[in-house]
Amino acid sequence: MKIEQGTSFGSVGEQEVDFSVAQLVETSDSFRRWFVSQTDSALDIAAFIGGVIHASYAGEGESDVEFGFLTANGDRHIVLVENKIAADKQPNQIERYYSRGEFRVERGDWDSYTVCLLAPENYVSADDEAGFDSIIYYEDVLEQIRSVSHDAGDFLQSVFEAALAKSRTSTTADATDTLRRIEDQFQSETEIRHFERDPEYTGYNKRTSFKSTHPEHPDAIRYDVFVGEIGETGRTTVRLQIKSLKELTETDRELLKSIASAHKEALPDYRWRFDRKVNIGSKKVGHEAVTRDSSVDTYVDAIVDELLTLTDTFHPMFVEEDC
Repeated sequence: MKIEQGTSFGSVGEQEVDFSVAQLVETSDSFRRWFVSQTDSALDIAAFIGGVIHASYAGEGESDVEFGFLTANGDRHIVLVENKIAADKQPNQIERYYSRGEFRVERGDWDSYTVCLLAPENYVSADDEAGFDSIIYYEDVLEQIRSVSHDAGDFLQSVFEAALAKSRTSTTADATDTLRRIEDQFQSETEIRHFERDPEYTGYNKRTSFKSTHPEHPDAIRYDVFVGEIGETGRTTVRLQIKSLKELTETDRELLKSIASAHKEALPDYRWRFDRKVNIGSKKVGHEAVTRDSSVDTYVDAIVDELLTLTDTFHPMFVEEDC
C-alpha cells in the first residue's frame, strides 16, 4: 500500500478503540469530563485515578476498559466499559459486567460503579438500552474528538472513522427501503417547503436526516431519523440535532441549545439531553406498539407523523429566533 500524508487504516478492531479511548481519558481533561458526563450526568468528578484495559476476573470474564475516578464527595467510582463494533455479545455478558462491579464494591476497592456500552449507533439494541446504565455512541466520541485540542486528534479521529466504516458494513439489517418510504412520505406531507435531505447520509442504510434551506433557519440544525431495527417489532428514533459544522462556534451551539431548551415543553415526551453536543432531543418509536394503534396503518406512518410533529414544532421556533 502506498504511504501518503496521514495514516490510512485498512482495518480497526475493538482493541484499537479501547486504546484510543483510554488515551483520550488519560490525556485530555475536557474529553475525560465529557466521557464521565455521558456515563452518568450526575457524577461530579474531582480527580482521575487511572484506567485498565482488559481487566480480567476469575470466572467472570474481563472488562474491555475500566476507569476510576474520585468524586467531589470523596467516593471512589469505577466505570466499566463494554466496547463493541460488530461482534455478538457473549452469553450473560451484560450481567457479568454488573457482577464485576458488585464484586469490586463488596471487596472495598470502590464505593460505586457504572456499567457503560461503547458502540456504534447501529449496533445498539433495545436490550442494550435497557441493560446498561448508559450508552456512549462512537458517533458522539468522534464529534467530541473533533472539538478537543489534542496532539493526536487527527490520528484518533481516523481510528473512529475507520471503526464506524467497519460497523456500517458488518452489523444490522439494511433499512434502506424503510428510509426511502419515510423520506418520500415526509416530503409529500410536510407543509414546510424548505426541507432537503442531508447529502452526508446518502448511502447510509440506517439513517436519514433533513435540513432546512430557509434563509433564517440555522444551518446546523438537523431533523434526523435513525432506524435501529426494521420490521414490525423494530424501533426507530426521531431526533433534533445540532450538526458540527466548521463555521459553528461553541457560542453558536450553546445559543441553539438555549432556544431548544426554552421550547422543550412543547414536546414533553421527548428525552432532552442538553449536556450532549449533537443529539439534544429524541423520541423512540416502537414499531409493534404503534401498529396496534388504530390511528396509523403502518409503523412508517407513525415515524413520519413524529417527524412532522418535530419539524412543525421547532422549524418555526428557530426561524422566529433568527439565529
